[in-house]
Amino acid sequence: MARKRPQVPVPPWTQRDEVLRYTCHLAMLMGQGHDLGHLQEVLAPFPPTNARDERLLAAGPFVLSDFRALGDGSWNVSTPFVFGTGALGVGLVAGSLVGGAVAKSRARNAAAANAVPRWVPIEQGTVYLSEYGFYLHTPRVLAWNWPSITGATMAGPGLVHLTGDSQNGSVSWLLQSDWAELVFVAWANAVHPRHPQFVTGQWLPPGWVEHARYHQRPPDPVPGMVPELPPEGDGSPQISGPES
Repeated sequence: MARKRPQVPVPPWTQRDEVLRYTCHLAMLMGQGHDLGHLQEVLAPFPPTNARDERLLAAGPFVLSDFRALGDGSWNVSTPFVFGTGALGVGLVAGSLVGGAVAKSRARNAAAANAVPRWVPIEQGTVYLSEYGFYLHTPRVLAWNWPSITGATMAGPGLVHLTGDSQNGSVSWLLQSDWAELVFVAWANAVHPRHPQFVTGQWLPPGWVEHARYHQRPPDPVPGMVPELPPEGDGSPQISGPES
């Protein structure tokens, strides 16, 4: 008698899934050129400045990281020198030399590690998005419109790599947020509709569309996604924005 394979538990439907489903809804509306004025507006403690008719569509926590080194590789350790005579003095001197060597070795290794560039968190707060750009509220407000973003790539679920031109020069950032996918698709729709991830639908997490259909919450079709016809007599799903 064949053994039954253990059933793998199906992940539950979460708020993150609702965010992705709403992102697909907004992507469909933007891609088809629909007016977004009927959507629920998200209120912010600052006035949007990217356009006169700008309305914020979503908001949620974010962490922003910059690729940089924490140090320049330099190090300096000051260790006291112990002087003594006799057996006790010699032991103290030897211990002082060993301790100083260990301290210097640790400082040198730490300085070398800090000189290696890595992604370092530099800001966190709330990201607000519209069809014209996004804002990072930290609580200072960093405003970005889509033409200022020179490149975008989904680096992973909820993680978008952005390059852009700021007032202080070019930037290369990682933006981590449940709304990272919306940042990407809104930018791509406005600036680069032939982006390979946008065209193929690979901006969505792998397997998420199947996950949504399993929970009977199929998303609106977006570029790269094969549309699934609703059952006979069933209309298209009505989607409202998830709470922030």
